[in-house]
Amino acid sequence: MPAYKLVLDEVFEESYKLIAIHCSVEEYKLAFLLNKYLNLKLARSRKDIDFQIEGMRILFALYTYEDQLKYCTFSLVSNVSKAEFKSNANSNSLFGIKETTFKKSYLLPEFKKVDFFLKIEEEIEGVSEKLLLEKIKEIPQVSLAYSIEAHQIKSKENLIFD
Repeated sequence: MPAYKLVLDEVFEESYKLIAIHCSVEEYKLAFLLNKYLNLKLARSRKDIDFQIEGMRILFALYTYEDQLKYCTFSLVSNVSKAEFKSNANSNSLFGIKETTFKKSYLLPEFKKVDFFLKIEEEIEGVSEKLLLEKIKEIPQVSLAYSIEAHQIKSKENLIFD
């Protein structure tokens, strides 16, 4: 009996919309502003998104809101995380004190200039992306907002928040 080999070319991808937001305020302030301007109820998730990169634990703040009427979930996530780690004592140091340094990490490294992402997962097309963008651009603290197409994202696995 001959052996059969099945090849899975495409993995089923969950459909979502992704909006990039350039903003200099902290994530909790942006969540408040989005709640106010978009009439959402974003709240801090109990668990942040965490990755282990080069032996360091990297955390990205996550705010979510599940809209029961429109059957969609809004997720606001920070793209930038500053991880603090203590390096070994410098040989030139007088007291041998461990130095604290910060390292920037990105949720989506191909978009290093983006501060936040708003991910909209919906079962049915009920949210107008164009209208959302217009309302986000009305927020005075937001300098730029635009949508990102799925084919532009190289590290799609980082957008799985479950």
